[in-house]
Amino acid sequence: MERTIIALSREYCTGGIGIARQVAETLGVPFYDKELITLAAKESGLSEEAVAASEKRRTGSLLYGLYTMGADLPLSDQVYIIQSKVIQSLAEKGPCVIVGRCADYVLRDDERLLSVFLHAPADYRRKWGLAQKQLPADLDDRALEALIEKEDKRRAGYYNYYTEYRWGAAEHYDLCLNAELGPELCAGLILQATGRK
Repeated sequence: MERTIIALSREYCTGGIGIARQVAETLGVPFYDKELITLAAKESGLSEEAVAASEKRRTGSLLYGLYTMGADLPLSDQVYIIQSKVIQSLAEKGPCVIVGRCADYVLRDDERLLSVFLHAPADYRRKWGLAQKQLPADLDDRALEALIEKEDKRRAGYYNYYTEYRWGAAEHYDLCLNAELGPELCAGLILQATGRK
């Protein structure tokens, strides 16, 4: 069976967006990353800034809020629910590549899903982040590693809060790749794993 919907999660500074975009271009399918912010904003009537900001924080317990059915769910929880609906809608439309936003969890029951996690050693991530100007060049190695670790903790916190899985735990992904293999090889391995000829 072909895996036509690819959900890619990644550690910070692994080049995941570029790899995901390359896979989407090769397959000739839509690519969604920041576009999900725009789509969620349109769906909710919120500003794109509010949606983007809400992705950066999480609140108390989503399950408690849903259980009490309070109309006053925190904004971050409302945005997660809206984005989940947008992700499901995009998957229903057909093949695509989606980066982050718990897409692997949201679509976990879809037989077409290929879930991918991209990781890399700290030294590689630091060098990649500096080369891509994703990290500030005026920080020493220790400060850069702290910055990378902080972003990973934020991503893990978001994922672990909204899903019953653990971010980065290999058993929850179809494919885990070390970005140090290089963008071309990582993209090639993902393409191979889709089952497309």
